[in-house]
Amino acid sequence: MPFRKMSTPAYPPRHWALVGYPGAGKSTFAAQMAAPILAIDADHRFAEVIDQAAGDVYNLSENPADHVDPRRIAELLRRNMAGAGVRTIVIDSLTAIITPLVTEAILANDAGENKNRIAAFKSKALAVRTLQDAITAYGVATLWIYHYRDTRDAHAKAATTTTISAVELARLRRSLNMQLSVIDDSGRRGIRVDWARRGRSGLTLFDDSGHWAGMPERIEAAVYGGLSESDQDELEQMTPASFSGPAEAIAWGFERGCFRDAVHAKNAYAKCKAEAAPRTASGMWAAWIADVERRISESVK
Repeated sequence: MPFRKMSTPAYPPRHWALVGYPGAGKSTFAAQMAAPILAIDADHRFAEVIDQAAGDVYNLSENPADHVDPRRIAELLRRNMAGAGVRTIVIDSLTAIITPLVTEAILANDAGENKNRIAAFKSKALAVRTLQDAITAYGVATLWIYHYRDTRDAHAKAATTTTISAVELARLRRSLNMQLSVIDDSGRRGIRVDWARRGRSGLTLFDDSGHWAGMPERIEAAVYGGLSESDQDELEQMTPASFSGPAEAIAWGFERGCFRDAVHAKNAYAKCKAEAAPRTASGMWAAWIADVERRISESVK
Protein backbone atom coordinates (compact mmCIF):
# COMPACT_ATOMS: atom_id res chain seq x y z
CA MET A 1 0.00 0.00 0.00
CA PRO A 2 1.46 3.42 -0.92
CA PHE A 3 2.05 6.04 1.75
CA ARG A 4 -0.85 8.38 2.37
CA LYS A 5 -0.62 12.12 2.78
CA MET A 6 -0.99 13.26 6.38
CA SER A 7 -3.76 15.70 7.24
CA THR A 8 -4.37 17.89 10.26
CA PRO A 9 -7.03 16.32 12.52
CA ALA A 10 -9.96 18.42 13.70
CA TYR A 11 -8.92 17.90 17.32
CA PRO A 12 -5.75 16.63 19.05
CA PRO A 13 -5.76 12.89 19.87
CA ARG A 14 -7.69 11.76 22.92
CA HIS A 15 -4.80 11.11 25.26
CA TRP A 16 -6.65 11.80 28.49
CA ALA A 17 -6.42 11.12 32.22
CA LEU A 18 -9.46 11.03 34.51
CA VAL A 19 -9.48 11.23 38.31
CA GLY A 20 -12.38 10.91 40.72
CA TYR A 21 -13.53 9.22 43.89
CA PRO A 22 -14.38 5.50 43.80
CA GLY A 23 -17.93 5.06 42.50
CA ALA A 24 -17.99 8.47 40.81
CA GLY A 25 -18.64 6.98 37.36
CA LYS A 26 -15.15 6.91 35.86
CA SER A 27 -15.56 3.50 34.25
CA THR A 28 -18.96 4.49 32.87
CA PHE A 29 -17.31 7.54 31.32
CA ALA A 30 -14.61 5.28 29.86
CA ALA A 31 -17.29 3.20 28.14
CA GLN A 32 -18.25 6.32 26.14
CA MET A 33 -14.84 6.52 24.50
CA ALA A 34 -14.45 5.54 20.84
CA ALA A 35 -14.97 1.80 20.28
CA PRO A 36 -13.65 -0.80 19.93
CA ILE A 37 -12.23 -0.32 23.42
CA LEU A 38 -9.44 -2.44 24.88
CA ALA A 39 -9.92 -2.61 28.66
CA ILE A 40 -6.90 -3.05 30.89
CA ASP A 41 -9.20 -3.97 33.75
CA ALA A 42 -6.93 -3.66 36.78
CA ASP A 43 -9.91 -2.95 39.06
CA HIS A 44 -11.70 -6.04 37.65
CA ARG A 45 -15.01 -4.20 37.32
CA PHE A 46 -15.18 -3.03 33.71
CA ALA A 47 -17.65 -5.79 32.82
CA GLU A 48 -20.21 -3.83 34.87
CA VAL A 49 -20.28 -1.01 32.30
CA ILE A 50 -19.78 -2.72 28.94
CA ASP A 51 -23.50 -2.47 28.17
CA GLN A 52 -22.99 1.33 28.14
CA ALA A 53 -20.36 1.15 25.39
CA ALA A 54 -21.25 2.24 21.86
CA GLY A 55 -19.32 -0.66 20.35
CA ASP A 56 -17.21 -3.69 21.16
CA VAL A 57 -15.10 -3.92 24.30
CA TYR A 58 -12.09 -6.25 24.16
CA ASN A 59 -10.50 -7.93 27.17
CA LEU A 60 -6.71 -7.71 27.48
CA SER A 61 -6.58 -11.20 29.02
CA GLU A 62 -8.78 -13.79 30.69
CA ASN A 63 -6.22 -13.95 33.49
CA PRO A 64 -6.98 -11.17 36.03
CA ALA A 65 -3.33 -11.07 37.15
CA ASP A 66 -2.25 -9.96 33.68
CA HIS A 67 -4.16 -6.70 34.08
CA VAL A 68 -1.96 -5.48 36.96
CA ASP A 69 1.44 -6.59 35.63
CA PRO A 70 3.08 -3.89 33.46
CA ARG A 71 5.48 -6.29 31.74
CA ARG A 72 2.69 -8.73 30.97
CA ILE A 73 0.52 -5.89 29.66
CA ALA A 74 3.33 -4.76 27.36
CA GLU A 75 3.82 -8.32 26.09
CA LEU A 76 0.13 -8.85 25.35
CA LEU A 77 -0.09 -5.53 23.52
CA ARG A 78 2.92 -6.39 21.34
CA ARG A 79 1.41 -9.77 20.55
CA ASN A 80 -2.16 -8.71 19.79
CA MET A 81 -2.57 -5.02 18.89
CA ALA A 82 -1.55 -5.24 15.24
CA GLY A 83 -4.71 -5.49 13.15
CA ALA A 84 -6.99 -5.60 16.19
CA GLY A 85 -8.81 -2.41 15.19
CA VAL A 86 -8.70 -1.01 18.73
CA ARG A 87 -9.51 2.72 18.86
CA THR A 88 -9.18 3.34 22.60
CA ILE A 89 -7.11 1.75 25.37
CA VAL A 90 -8.59 2.27 28.83
CA ILE A 91 -6.40 1.77 31.91
CA ASP A 92 -8.89 1.20 34.73
CA SER A 93 -7.20 1.91 36.95
CA LEU A 94 -3.60 3.02 37.21
CA THR A 95 -4.17 3.08 40.97
CA ALA A 96 -4.60 -0.70 41.10
CA ILE A 97 -1.35 -1.22 39.20
CA ILE A 98 0.84 1.21 41.14
CA THR A 99 -0.47 0.85 44.71
CA PRO A 100 0.85 -2.72 45.28
CA LEU A 101 4.30 -1.62 44.12
CA VAL A 102 4.28 1.34 46.51
CA THR A 103 3.07 -0.84 49.38
CA GLU A 104 5.79 -3.39 48.73
CA ALA A 105 8.48 -0.70 48.78
CA ILE A 106 7.16 0.80 52.02
CA LEU A 107 7.00 -2.59 53.76
CA ALA A 108 10.56 -3.39 52.66
CA ASN A 109 11.78 -0.04 53.97
CA ASP A 110 9.94 -0.48 57.28
CA ALA A 111 11.51 -3.93 57.64
CA GLY A 112 14.98 -2.44 57.15
CA GLU A 113 15.61 -4.43 53.98
CA ASN A 114 16.84 -1.45 51.97
CA LYS A 115 19.94 0.63 52.64
CA ASN A 116 18.69 3.20 50.16
CA ARG A 117 15.06 3.91 51.01
CA ILE A 118 14.49 6.01 47.90
CA ALA A 119 15.90 3.32 45.59
CA ALA A 120 13.22 0.96 46.91
CA PHE A 121 10.73 2.78 44.71
CA LYS A 122 12.76 2.21 41.54
CA SER A 123 10.69 -0.83 40.57
CA LYS A 124 7.55 1.33 40.66
CA ALA A 125 9.12 3.97 38.42
CA LEU A 126 10.32 1.34 35.94
CA ALA A 127 6.92 -0.37 35.94
CA VAL A 128 5.10 2.86 35.17
CA ARG A 129 7.59 3.72 32.41
CA THR A 130 7.15 0.25 30.90
CA LEU A 131 3.37 0.60 31.00
CA GLN A 132 3.38 4.13 29.62
CA ASP A 133 5.69 3.34 26.71
CA ALA A 134 3.76 0.17 25.82
CA ILE A 135 0.33 1.79 25.81
CA THR A 136 1.29 4.92 23.87
CA ALA A 137 3.13 3.00 21.15
CA TYR A 138 0.08 2.27 18.99
CA GLY A 139 -1.29 5.72 18.19
CA VAL A 140 -4.79 5.03 19.50
CA ALA A 141 -6.78 7.06 22.04
CA THR A 142 -5.94 6.45 25.68
CA LEU A 143 -7.76 7.04 28.96
CA TRP A 144 -5.79 6.67 32.20
CA ILE A 145 -8.02 6.41 35.28
CA TYR A 146 -6.92 6.97 38.87
CA HIS A 147 -8.53 8.00 42.16
CA TYR A 148 -8.90 10.73 44.76
CA ARG A 149 -8.38 9.87 48.40
CA ASP A 150 -9.09 11.80 51.59
CA THR A 151 -6.16 12.12 53.99
CA ARG A 152 -4.80 14.34 56.76
CA ASP A 153 -1.87 16.68 56.27
CA ALA A 154 1.03 17.23 58.69
CA HIS A 155 -1.21 19.51 60.76
CA ALA A 156 -4.03 16.95 60.92
CA LYS A 157 -6.17 19.03 58.59
CA ALA A 158 -8.40 17.22 56.08
CA ALA A 159 -6.83 17.08 52.63
CA THR A 160 -7.60 15.50 49.28
CA THR A 161 -4.80 13.88 47.33
CA THR A 162 -4.60 11.40 44.47
CA THR A 163 -3.47 7.80 44.50
CA ILE A 164 -0.81 8.73 41.94
CA SER A 165 2.06 10.87 43.19
CA ALA A 166 2.89 14.28 41.77
CA VAL A 167 6.11 12.81 40.36
CA GLU A 168 4.32 10.02 38.49
CA LEU A 169 1.68 12.44 37.21
CA ALA A 170 4.42 14.74 35.92
CA ARG A 171 5.99 11.81 34.07
CA LEU A 172 2.65 10.62 32.73
CA ARG A 173 1.74 14.05 31.36
CA ARG A 174 4.22 13.72 28.50
CA SER A 175 1.71 11.22 27.09
CA LEU A 176 -1.40 13.35 27.75
CA ASN A 177 -3.29 16.12 26.01
CA MET A 178 -5.89 16.60 28.73
CA GLN A 179 -6.43 15.96 32.43
CA LEU A 180 -10.03 15.62 33.61
CA SER A 181 -11.74 15.17 36.96
CA VAL A 182 -15.20 14.01 38.02
CA ILE A 183 -16.97 16.55 40.21
CA ASP A 184 -20.21 16.43 42.15
CA ASP A 185 -22.20 19.64 42.52
CA SER A 186 -25.12 18.97 44.87
CA GLY A 187 -25.66 15.54 43.36
CA ARG A 188 -25.14 16.64 39.77
CA ARG A 189 -22.13 15.00 38.17
CA GLY A 190 -19.80 16.78 35.81
CA ILE A 191 -16.40 16.63 34.17
CA ARG A 192 -13.97 19.43 34.90
CA VAL A 193 -11.15 20.10 32.44
CA ASP A 194 -8.24 20.72 34.79
CA TRP A 195 -5.66 21.06 32.04
CA ALA A 196 -5.59 20.93 28.24
CA ARG A 197 -2.31 21.08 26.37
CA ARG A 198 -3.70 22.84 23.29
CA GLY A 199 -7.13 24.05 24.33
CA ARG A 200 -9.26 25.76 26.93
CA SER A 201 -9.12 24.58 30.54
CA GLY A 202 -10.93 25.31 33.79
CA LEU A 203 -14.39 24.63 32.37
CA THR A 204 -16.97 22.11 33.62
CA LEU A 205 -19.54 20.14 31.63
CA PHE A 206 -22.43 18.48 33.45
CA ASP A 207 -23.98 15.11 32.63
CA ASP A 208 -27.75 15.07 32.20
CA SER A 209 -27.95 11.58 30.70
CA GLY A 210 -26.92 9.64 33.80
CA HIS A 211 -24.19 7.74 31.94
CA TRP A 212 -22.02 10.39 30.28
CA ALA A 213 -23.66 9.92 26.86
CA GLY A 214 -21.71 11.90 24.25
CA MET A 215 -19.49 13.48 26.91
CA PRO A 216 -16.13 12.89 25.15
CA GLU A 217 -17.45 14.70 22.07
CA ARG A 218 -18.85 17.52 24.21
CA ILE A 219 -15.49 17.92 25.93
CA GLU A 220 -13.65 18.18 22.62
CA ALA A 221 -16.10 20.76 21.27
CA ALA A 222 -15.85 22.87 24.43
CA VAL A 223 -12.06 22.65 24.69
CA TYR A 224 -11.10 23.02 21.02
CA GLY A 225 -14.16 24.36 19.19
CA GLY A 226 -13.45 27.45 17.12
CA LEU A 227 -9.70 27.36 17.77
CA SER A 228 -7.36 27.50 14.80
CA GLU A 229 -4.08 25.61 14.79
CA SER A 230 -2.26 28.85 15.58
CA ASP A 231 -4.68 29.47 18.48
CA GLN A 232 -3.85 26.02 19.83
CA ASP A 233 -0.13 26.70 19.42
CA GLU A 234 -0.50 29.90 21.43
CA LEU A 235 -2.41 28.16 24.22
CA GLU A 236 0.21 25.42 24.41
CA GLN A 237 3.01 27.98 24.88
CA MET A 238 1.09 30.29 27.22
CA THR A 239 2.25 30.61 30.82
CA PRO A 240 -0.71 29.69 33.05
CA ALA A 241 -2.05 32.14 35.61
CA SER A 242 -3.07 29.34 37.99
CA PHE A 243 -3.05 25.57 38.48
CA SER A 244 -5.62 23.04 39.65
CA GLY A 245 -3.22 21.95 42.39
CA PRO A 246 0.43 21.21 43.26
CA ALA A 247 0.61 18.16 40.98
CA GLU A 248 -0.31 20.22 37.92
CA ALA A 249 2.09 22.98 38.96
CA ILE A 250 4.94 20.49 39.30
CA ALA A 251 4.07 18.87 35.96
CA TRP A 252 4.05 22.27 34.25
CA GLY A 253 7.45 23.11 35.71
CA PHE A 254 8.88 19.73 34.71
CA GLU A 255 7.73 20.24 31.11
CA ARG A 256 9.65 23.52 30.88
CA GLY A 257 12.89 21.51 30.65
CA CYS A 258 14.78 23.25 33.46
CA PHE A 259 14.80 20.28 35.85
CA ARG A 260 16.83 17.07 35.72
CA ASP A 261 13.75 14.93 36.27
CA ALA A 262 10.30 14.98 37.87
CA VAL A 263 11.75 14.34 41.33
CA HIS A 264 13.95 17.43 40.96
CA ALA A 265 10.86 19.45 39.96
CA LYS A 266 8.93 18.22 43.01
CA ASN A 267 11.80 19.06 45.37
CA ALA A 268 12.18 22.51 43.80
CA TYR A 269 8.46 23.13 44.29
CA ALA A 270 8.73 22.19 47.97
CA LYS A 271 11.74 24.49 48.40
CA CYS A 272 9.93 27.35 46.65
CA LYS A 273 6.92 26.91 48.93
CA ALA A 274 9.09 26.88 52.06
CA GLU A 275 11.01 29.99 51.03
CA ALA A 276 8.06 32.00 49.69
CA ALA A 277 5.72 30.98 52.53
CA PRO A 278 2.64 32.06 50.53
CA ARG A 279 -0.62 32.67 52.35
CA THR A 280 -2.80 31.85 49.35
CA ALA A 281 -2.79 29.46 46.41
CA SER A 282 -2.48 32.38 44.00
CA GLY A 283 0.60 33.55 45.87
CA MET A 284 2.13 30.09 45.55
CA TRP A 285 1.41 29.90 41.84
CA ALA A 286 3.04 33.31 41.27
CA ALA A 287 6.11 32.31 43.29
CA TRP A 288 6.44 28.99 41.46
CA ILE A 289 6.06 30.52 37.99
CA ALA A 290 8.70 33.13 38.86
CA ASP A 291 11.06 30.42 40.15
CA VAL A 292 10.67 28.30 37.01
CA GLU A 293 11.16 31.29 34.72
CA ARG A 294 14.31 32.22 36.66
CA ARG A 295 15.68 28.72 36.20
CA ILE A 296 14.94 28.81 32.47
CA SER A 297 16.65 32.18 32.13
CA GLU A 298 19.72 30.96 33.99
CA SER A 299 19.93 27.77 31.93
CA VAL A 300 20.24 29.67 28.62
CA LYS A 301 22.98 32.04 29.75
